[in-house]
Amino acid sequence: MADVNGMLLLQRMAPEALAMMEERYYILRQIRLLQPVGRRMLADVLNSTERIIRREVDFLREQRLLDSNRAGMFVTPDGEMMIEQLHSFWKEVGGIRERETEAERLLQIRRVVVVPGDADENEWVKEDLARQAADELNKLLPGRGIVAVAGGTTVAQMAGVVRLFPQADQITVVPARGALGENVELEANTVAAELASHAGASYRLLYLPDMIEEDVRRNIERDPGIAEVLELIAKTDVLVHGIGVAAEMSRRRGLNENVTHILQEHQAVSEVFGYYFNRAGELVYRMSTVGMQMENVHMLPSVLAIAGGKSKAEAIVSYIRNRANYVLVTDEAAISEVLSLLKESSTHEEEIRYDKDRD
Repeated sequence: MADVNGMLLLQRMAPEALAMMEERYYILRQIRLLQPVGRRMLADVLNSTERIIRREVDFLREQRLLDSNRAGMFVTPDGEMMIEQLHSFWKEVGGIRERETEAERLLQIRRVVVVPGDADENEWVKEDLARQAADELNKLLPGRGIVAVAGGTTVAQMAGVVRLFPQADQITVVPARGALGENVELEANTVAAELASHAGASYRLLYLPDMIEEDVRRNIERDPGIAEVLELIAKTDVLVHGIGVAAEMSRRRGLNENVTHILQEHQAVSEVFGYYFNRAGELVYRMSTVGMQMENVHMLPSVLAIAGGKSKAEAIVSYIRNRANYVLVTDEAAISEVLSLLKESSTHEEEIRYDKDRD
């Protein structure tokens, strides 16, 4: 706390120094996300000039916070340590910590973790989300157990940057569901194998489509190999998944006109595991999916949800409210819109209660 108070004092007495620190901090973070990276690409990503980037990079190199080779610049171990030390400072100074706490209270979930930026606008924010989610996953891991992962872009990116699990030989990674029928590298099976490879854990795969007719599903689940994997999924200790926008996910799943009409009629805004929810968080449609079932999610010890970008805010609010076992990793743009939606909803509910009291 003393360090944070010192930063706040610096902000009041020498804001120009704080601005310079912030610029160098973001340059270091960006190099870590893109490394190895050249000055020209870094300047383009940061909307700066090569001259300014050269000056700051030279300073950071003198401080041994970054180095370079033929491939480009990369952050040194000292630089990594500096990034971690400054991270909490910027959360306090920038008001991010306050928004995290407020979102936790209003959403009624275990924890909210926010990274800078808007994933809708910048691809590097997705990479930052993935890295932060990987850190959160390591914090949530039990000494031994089962990690189930869904597919999707951000979860797949997380699998590529996750650190070695502590007691990795005691952890098994499984897909949370069958195949969605999209890019194979984004499928839950692929993500589970990639995550296990980077984390040093073992894994089991589920060779089934995500959507399947109910009678066919019951027959297939009797297969000993499939039944064993489904039993592992049912014993999940940590579940990792994204939160989809209903309209986008219905297109990706290639749902027929009748189902699309149902989703539109009931104003579905969010999707997870083939379950669709309206603005009030009510289930309006469920598909016959293989793997993790929604009725079991609230009983899991820990769930990690990753969703960034302003466009995901309504889906986040729709799905994640009052899920006490959830940790949400999101970005500034999304959480700002989430808080706006929650406050708007709260005001509307108060007006309704006031009108009822008057009647």
